[in-house]
Formats: sequence, C-alpha cells, structure tokens
Amino acid sequence: MKCTHQFVALLLLSLATICCASRVGSAREVVAFWGFADDYNFDTNPNYQDFAADVDGTVLSDANLQAFLGVADALDDNGGNGFVPYTSPTSAIFYDVTKTLKFDDLKGGGDDFAIAGSSTFDVDKNDGNGPQPDNFSNDALMYITLDGTGYQDFEIRFDVEGTPASLPTSFDIFYRTGGAGTWSREPAQNNIGLSFVDYTPADPENQYADSGVISLSSLLNNASKVEIIINDFAEAGNGEMEIDNVEITAAVVPEPASWVALVIGVVLLLLRSRS
Repeated sequence: MKCTHQFVALLLLSLATICCASRVGSAREVVAFWGFADDYNFDTNPNYQDFAADVDGTVLSDANLQAFLGVADALDDNGGNGFVPYTSPTSAIFYDVTKTLKFDDLKGGGDDFAIAGSSTFDVDKNDGNGPQPDNFSNDALMYITLDGTGYQDFEIRFDVEGTPASLPTSFDIFYRTGGAGTWSREPAQNNIGLSFVDYTPADPENQYADSGVISLSSLLNNASKVEIIINDFAEAGNGEMEIDNVEITAAVVPEPASWVALVIGVVLLLLRSRS
C-alpha cells in the first residue's frame, strides 16, 4: 500500500509540474505601447524623435521608439490628429483618439539613420544571399529598442492611416539582439501586406489599416537587448502616412521552480502522513 501511495504521489507531482510550467508560461502581457498621446516637436532634431513607451512592462522601463526619416523635415512637426480608438485585447485598456506619428514623405530616402555612430549595417534578408550591407534609408522607419528579459513569443501590431493616392501596401520587419551584429528579416516578414478600409465613409480621402498581430522571431525570447526596425512602407504615391497604437505583447517566460518546490512540499507531507 505504501508503494501505491508513493507511485500516486509521484504521478501527481509530475502532472502538477507540467501543469504549473504551462500555466506560468501562458500569461501574456503588454510589454510596450505607444499611443503618441501628447504633442511633440521635431524642430530640435528634424531627422528623428525618441518616444518613450506610454505603457512599459519591461524590467528596466526602457522601451523606446525612434521615428526616423533620412530627409530633414519629412516628419510632421507635431504629428497627426488621430483617427481610430484602440482597446488592447491583452490588457483591456481603452485608448481614445489622440495624436499620431505622422510621416510627411514616405520616399524621402537619406542615410542619416545611425546606431552607435554607424549608418551601414550587415543585414541578412534570408533570401539566399547571406548578410549584405544596408543602411535602411529607403523610406519612413521606426526603430524600437527594449529589454525583453522575462518575456517570450513576442507579437507586434499597429494602425496605419493614409490617403488613397499614397496608401502604403506593405512593410518589412527586421530584428537583432545583443545590441550588435547582423540584422535579420524572417521570410514571412518581407512585404507584410496592408488592407485599407474607410474609417469615415463621409470622408473617403482618409483610410486606415490594422497591421494585424505579427509574431516575431523566437530569437527575441528573453533577450536583454531587443532591437526592431519597421520600414519599407511600399506605396503607390509619395505622400503622407500616420502611425498609431503600436503595441508589443509577449508571454511571460515560465518560471516553474517555485511552483515545483511547493508541489514537492505538499507531496512529501502526504507521503509522511500515510507512512
């Protein structure tokens, strides 16, 4: 009878360990959110502006989005006036219509984008050509940095507004970790499509698209230095674009050790009481 109790207890321990590990790792959180709620001014630096996250769940509270375009004054000085509200399905927080990040010229070009003093990078587009030099200077660009410690299975989404003459139809996402080395682009994140709809039918000159939820590379999991570039907004014209409600979510990295210790303690007590 004692052996039977021990077997049952060990079986329960194994099942509890698997359950706890799955439970701890399944919770998703908002890692960072940018709603561009406040006025901003690019006069001090017409090439780019840094935006600290409006919601920051990182360990260091260091999530930052840098809006960049290589041609001076191609970013709107004070941003757009907002167009759609957003309710996060992860946090259930409602974000009302406020400001937007507004690019005045999608195809400005330029090569002023720089990280640590360098404006040319090795980029592996996973197209069979291996790493190649690139300066990411073809059009509007968002550069996101954050501490990914404690998170895995990152996802990103945002809203885009534009006019029919110059609606961007797709974009790319690049990433790297560690703050140095080669940038990479997953094959599925080349020319990610956008589908626009009227958000105010009475004003057909304004349309918007939800980027959809985009799963990022597993190489970002639990990385202390995550860097993401969103760019290559392909479009028919040469006009403006507004970005809003940029949200990054992730699952909490499983930390089953404390749960396992608790379960082991309970099992040992059961075994002792039945011996």
